[in-house]
Amino acid sequence: MSSFRELFKSLYILALSNFKFVLGGNMININSLSKSFNNGIQKTTVLHNVTFTISKGIGLSIMGPSGSGKTTLLNCISGLSTPDVGSVIIGNKDLSELKGKEISNFRRKNIGFVFQDFKLLPHYSVIDNVILPLTYDESRRTLETRAKKLLNEVGIDESLFNRLPNGLSGGEKQRVAIARALIADPDLLLCDEPTGNLDKDNRDQIVELLFTLKKKGKTIIVVTHDEEVAEKGDLIYQLKDGNLVDRGLMI
Repeated sequence: MSSFRELFKSLYILALSNFKFVLGGNMININSLSKSFNNGIQKTTVLHNVTFTISKGIGLSIMGPSGSGKTTLLNCISGLSTPDVGSVIIGNKDLSELKGKEISNFRRKNIGFVFQDFKLLPHYSVIDNVILPLTYDESRRTLETRAKKLLNEVGIDESLFNRLPNGLSGGEKQRVAIARALIADPDLLLCDEPTGNLDKDNRDQIVELLFTLKKKGKTIIVVTHDEEVAEKGDLIYQLKDGNLVDRGLMI
């Protein structure tokens, strides 16, 4: 049985390699990335020599308890935080080569974010929250048309489009947040504990929705402490003591 699983795993890796070739290469290359923080008294290493590569259309789960560096890793991948050493390459862009507004513009148009606490603006309607990232890039009419389509796709009824966030359930808020993350049609979605504030039923629905986006060519990175959520990914890693451990293919 063990030899059969090893054979199956090898064939699966080969299939992923072929898939990567068809799609034109890797989506993300993280090379020897390290990050530490210094409070003036002591230096704490949060990430140590983290290296991994994932292809377009792959769902990656990263597990670890609170404080293990999961959010710091996402911040480095998105360019919100600068690593001490190492590189982050998304598509053909090395984030270290982008300066000032270049990095924020790249992030806004190429990376979608989904957060545990939704981060919806309380005094903006559902539809205004969704179009907010591109308000200054495209006409409101164009954005509203796209937002309505996305909201329908993630399961938000039209009767909720003009409602404020405090009138939504937790599951509805996260669906709106996912629509917002997709408004720029990014290739990459970074999800930081996206089900942490949801009950089990809503958790399962949101995870299913997120990983279904792979069928549209989206690359998904989900960080979580929830084993059942992590198991929905194609690949799963564990962050432990600042090191990223490959737990293998989920087959």
